[in-house]
Amino acid sequence: MPEGKLERYRLTLAAQADLAAIWIYTAETWSAAQAEAYVGGIRRTLDLLLAHPLMARERTEIDPPVRIHRHRAHLIVYRVEAPYLVVIRIRHGHEDWLEDPYGGAGES
Repeated sequence: MPEGKLERYRLTLAAQADLAAIWIYTAETWSAAQAEAYVGGIRRTLDLLLAHPLMARERTEIDPPVRIHRHRAHLIVYRVEAPYLVVIRIRHGHEDWLEDPYGGAGES
């Protein structure tokens, strides 16, 4: 697929749960304002990926192949499935994401 803006991103159920868990953890650890700021940063990164979906290298050693882009402490695991950017998971960088990029959640 040529570099170009996709219509929108779609979060899998697992990615939705990841985003909610990130918000809750950040709010409980720091504050609701910090949680809003951090999750807002993730959403801005997703917007950037919509505009430049191929900016992250495709990881063909993972089956099925995915792209992984970092946002601060987290990794956005996604695939380009035009017209969508499908966000599979949003994993913490300290997790064993390479061994299990789907986090045991499959592709819900």
